[in-house]
Amino acid sequence: MSARPIDFAPESPQAQAPAPRQLGKYVLSHVLGEGAMGIVYKAVDPLIHRPVAVKAIRAPLLAPGAHDLAAAMRFRIEAQAAGRLCHPNIVSVYEYGETAHERYIAMEFVDGVSLLELSRHTPRLPLDDALSLMLQLLDALDCAHAQGVWHRDIKPANLLITPDGRLKVSDFGIARIDSADRTHHTTVLGSPGYMAPERYTDEAPDQRVDLFSCGVLMYELLTGAPPFRGSSSAVMYQVLHQHPPLPSTLGLQPAVPARFDAVVQRALAKRPADRYASAALMREALLAAADRPIRPTLSVDTLLTLRRTRPQPATQVLPRPTVPSAPSLPSLPGIDRAALDTLEALLLPLLGPVARLVLRDAARSCHDLPALIAHVARQALDEDERPGFLARAAQRFPAAPAAPRSVPSRPLPVLGSTPMAPEVVAQARTLLAEEIGPLAGLIVKRAAAVAGTREQFYAALMDLAGDEVDRKTLLARLWKGC
Repeated sequence: MSARPIDFAPESPQAQAPAPRQLGKYVLSHVLGEGAMGIVYKAVDPLIHRPVAVKAIRAPLLAPGAHDLAAAMRFRIEAQAAGRLCHPNIVSVYEYGETAHERYIAMEFVDGVSLLELSRHTPRLPLDDALSLMLQLLDALDCAHAQGVWHRDIKPANLLITPDGRLKVSDFGIARIDSADRTHHTTVLGSPGYMAPERYTDEAPDQRVDLFSCGVLMYELLTGAPPFRGSSSAVMYQVLHQHPPLPSTLGLQPAVPARFDAVVQRALAKRPADRYASAALMREALLAAADRPIRPTLSVDTLLTLRRTRPQPATQVLPRPTVPSAPSLPSLPGIDRAALDTLEALLLPLLGPVARLVLRDAARSCHDLPALIAHVARQALDEDERPGFLARAAQRFPAAPAAPRSVPSRPLPVLGSTPMAPEVVAQARTLLAEEIGPLAGLIVKRAAAVAGTREQFYAALMDLAGDEVDRKTLLARLWKGC
């Protein structure tokens, strides 16, 4: 999928649900595009560090009372259709995920733009570039049709251009899989102006509906404008009853060579029997009309335009996954919750995610804000960290001037001055971390600061570790490692 929205209609902010941070194993980073049916995210596969695009169907469409009952089925058809295809000009599908509450497709991430976006900057591409895109598209469709898959929504918005000028077909959301009729004949799905005449009638369509769309696209690439324009009803009438003027007769400069008229005219035939029978035959006819080799990628000039067209990185960035939240801070007499939150914010740069745990532990022995500040400074921070913390705390809490005075004039020893050997301290930190996580480093620091011997160090660890730790087992492991 592309690095920008692909043919999605914007939705009102009121209707948006909170964005998930993960779908299946895929970690989401930001939104690429969204619309009435689904949302496409830029994501990464954490197992192999591969960037992917993850397309998720909107949750309301999965609800039992959803109005569009076929939406979930079409979403699954997209995965089945594209998933059975392997071609360099087709966006690869890696995985379809389905749970009770979500459906998603993980697919190849294409770091480029859609042909629709490129055409807005260059309405009429150079002839060889137009031919190159058509040949790549017909290659892709030949592969899809051979596997019994008809795309049925070929249009510029669903054709992606990579930075090296290669075309990728995307969005098989309304594809038909020939092995089973999985769509309703009475439902007309597609884009007016690119749909074949039989899509509007009761005539059973086949793979030639894609070749009609190719004729429309080729006309647009050669002339800079689509052959059928106007309201939906006007476009339908033109598709069913009118023939657009041949490209070479429009008086364009540079002129469209007349040898391409027959290819366009046959692809746009009203009756499927009058069109090319296959994408391969249309490709052969196009190469014969060109009468020269065509590059498999776009020209350098168009690639430079493509580079200027590429959008800036998306601004709708999803929140990063956070460390599991620590137990909430307790309410203390004389200390409101806002003060505790402020104090936690002051400690975060120094202690990281364990700041809340430190405050919770300190609250057990403190009864007012000055005592809490002093206790945290003395027990949790290194000597060189205390003055800055106390100064910042005094600025935030002018009513707590006693905090600095409560700090002993002779600081307790810090880790660097403990008689404990570094390997003993490191071993204790490792073993305790297996029991209580990030808080282990802080507890080890405290125990080492008050201990003069190894026995005192281990005893202090047992006291500080808390009831959650199997002290007997931990102590045995500590001595065993000596």
